[in-house]
Amino acid sequence: MKKILPLVLLLPSLLSSLEERPWFSEFLEFEFKPFYEYNFFRKVDRASPQLKSSFHTHVLGGGLSITAPDDWSWEAEIEFADTSSVSWGYRSFALQLRKRWLDDVCGDLVSLTTGFVYRDASDRMRRALSTPYHGRANFEFNTVIGKEWSQGAYWYFRVFGLGAVGQATSGLPWVRADLTFSGNYEDQQEWSLYARSLFGLGSRSLVPTEEFSGWGRINHHSVDLGASYRYRCGFFGDLRFDYLHRVYARSYPEQVNFFLLTYSFPFSIF
Repeated sequence: MKKILPLVLLLPSLLSSLEERPWFSEFLEFEFKPFYEYNFFRKVDRASPQLKSSFHTHVLGGGLSITAPDDWSWEAEIEFADTSSVSWGYRSFALQLRKRWLDDVCGDLVSLTTGFVYRDASDRMRRALSTPYHGRANFEFNTVIGKEWSQGAYWYFRVFGLGAVGQATSGLPWVRADLTFSGNYEDQQEWSLYARSLFGLGSRSLVPTEEFSGWGRINHHSVDLGASYRYRCGFFGDLRFDYLHRVYARSYPEQVNFFLLTYSFPFSIF
């Protein structure tokens, strides 16, 4: 089985920057993933009242993952943020557990994983319009299916899709769906085009921007389109840049621009 290089994939809805791809790293291989994200927007659909100036957000975070045993992936992530309305502080901490049921690299028709995510989100930071988490404790179940095409030692094209449903300790559920197309050149360069959607199933349509307390009870929708480029720096890991733009929003920030820089470093201590 050829080596699958670790790589973080950001959810453009920024509900999570946890890994989605149904292809895991090597057995007992760790991956360290620090990242920096900046996003901004000028309007919120159905805001009451509308914003008077642009809303800016900076996020610093990091993650650590491991595959153990072969068909199980474990991941932890922490975030800190600074926004136009809430100053620097703890944003969230997440744990993800995924199980691989099918692996097309080993001969199955497709790769298939299911996963569970728990995320603790700061009450203070959820008062910022750019924080997407619904409650203090957030739970999500997801399924990912993907297909890889390879030639010789390297894969050259992948496609995979995700479906997920979640519920927090406050508010109403959310659902999301993602679709990603990726190309690869000799495991040295990689590029992706993707679409992400997030639908909060709350009962309220107006967004009270001056007394905002979170998205859990708001019926918000969003669709983001993104592109990424990754370059492998030899034994020093990978650098990846993502740009995303929100093309559709309902009761949610509009025309958001996202910029993300991620460093990914795989290592083993065994």
